[in-house]
Amino acid sequence: MTFDRRLYSLRSVFAVLLLGGMASTAAAQGGVRGVIRDAGGEGIPGARIIAESLETSQTRTTTTNNSGRFAFIGLAGGDWLFVVQADGFREQQGYSAVRRSGEPARVEFSLEPDPFNPVAPGVGVLAGVKSVDILARLRGAERLFDGGDYDGAIEAYQALLELAPAMTSVNLSIGHAWRAKREPEQALAAYRNALAADPANREALAAIDALDGGQ
Repeated sequence: MTFDRRLYSLRSVFAVLLLGGMASTAAAQGGVRGVIRDAGGEGIPGARIIAESLETSQTRTTTTNNSGRFAFIGLAGGDWLFVVQADGFREQQGYSAVRRSGEPARVEFSLEPDPFNPVAPGVGVLAGVKSVDILARLRGAERLFDGGDYDGAIEAYQALLELAPAMTSVNLSIGHAWRAKREPEQALAAYRNALAADPANREALAAIDALDGGQ
């Protein structure tokens, strides 16, 4: 056998081995299809599913469609942990064995409401804004105010007002911060913003009277 023929033979063997390895790898991969529902049986759109292989620590992430359905393809065969997260619901975990061939495994999750993480309202003055986010921002601003960082507090209050413009009473806190900085004109402007949104607001009226009387 000549050198050229030996080289061709070696290449042929390598190609066969490579194709065989690829086929073996493909055969060792499987998939999962599933659905995420609420307690009433309705699919939950936008739920996040994190899949982690218990054998290789490989992780994959996807989200549910408008019907609450999801799918993973190309998962390594073996046992997988699935972690499901959705706004307004308690996190849930479950395990499933992924087949190395054949039909995808099927999993279902039914999530319970989480009273400490409610879904953002879809309508109304706070549509799209979660109450837990508002509360966290408000507490952060108050900590800055209590710590004497009035500039930081004003910035935090203003950011909260941009997030939830319907919370016009935040203008009172902005006014208090300006007043603590001994800048009465800025404080009056904030108090008047609060009063414009709520003409009967006694706190705003009293604050304005106090500043006007002191000038």
